[in-house]
Amino acid sequence: MARLDITETDRRDHRHDIGVLNRLIEVTLDSAEGYRDAARDSDDPGRKLAYGRRVEQRDAVARSLQQALRDMGGQPGDSGSLLGKAHRAFMDVKHALLRDDDTLDGSIRNGESWLIDTWEVALNDPDLGPATREVLRRAFNVIDPHPGDREAHLLPPQDRPRAGV
Repeated sequence: MARLDITETDRRDHRHDIGVLNRLIEVTLDSAEGYRDAARDSDDPGRKLAYGRRVEQRDAVARSLQQALRDMGGQPGDSGSLLGKAHRAFMDVKHALLRDDDTLDGSIRNGESWLIDTWEVALNDPDLGPATREVLRRAFNVIDPHPGDREAHLLPPQDRPRAGV
């Protein structure tokens, strides 16, 4: 009796989900790199610490998405997007000229807004499989622990720099 090759069928059926996961891996790695750059460039020890925590968080989310993608038979990406790299290069120049944490904060606000928008589009994708949607929902709860409140999302109260610290 012939055996059905379920792996190939699953791989074909998950193509859309694999594409969505790879896109989210890419933008989440962009976010991690942005925070890594901000931690390096900030003069504020509190911000350096908060940004470093976000790097760890985003790297962990990316790893979990990469594993989910492998479980579907896909090949995960391991780098950010060209657009993300260009944005960070622009911000490096801008920060070198202005040399202030307000420039970093503005860059983070823009990047986080774009990241959340990208995740929300993926979560609302009607063609996404239920198992993938659940993986994304759990990961998004880490990415955006304060849904609907972009200010609270940027730096949680315990991570917000305190005056004189």
